[in-house]
Amino acid sequence: MKRIACRMPLALKTSLHQAIVEDGYGGKGKSRWVREALVQLFEQDSDLANVGVGDDLEINDTEDAFFVSLDNGAAIDAAVDVIRSQYPRAEGVQSSIIRAAVRYRLRKRLKEKSIVTAVTAVN
Repeated sequence: MKRIACRMPLALKTSLHQAIVEDGYGGKGKSRWVREALVQLFEQDSDLANVGVGDDLEINDTEDAFFVSLDNGAAIDAAVDVIRSQYPRAEGVQSSIIRAAVRYRLRKRLKEKSIVTAVTAVN
């Protein structure tokens, strides 16, 4: 396992911790939730189009740390290389990838909840 620190907006950190609790991951499940989010991002957004989107609109005023597997770490490193090949002066790319993964999973989770709510309302 590799420890990775990530700067993020306080609102994103709060939403992340709320989702972890609601999804039943418990206090020690934060890193597992983020590892799963990274896998989803890399599978669903292989060209990394979501990385960095909206980063300039928010202030990354807090920090959180996660433990990622060696496979996740290697995938993050490869993604950093891809982004840096396109934007050589990009800074904070690793944190940007983690923020994108968290946002992606939170959006997907919200869509799934709204579908369940709509189906329940119809029945």
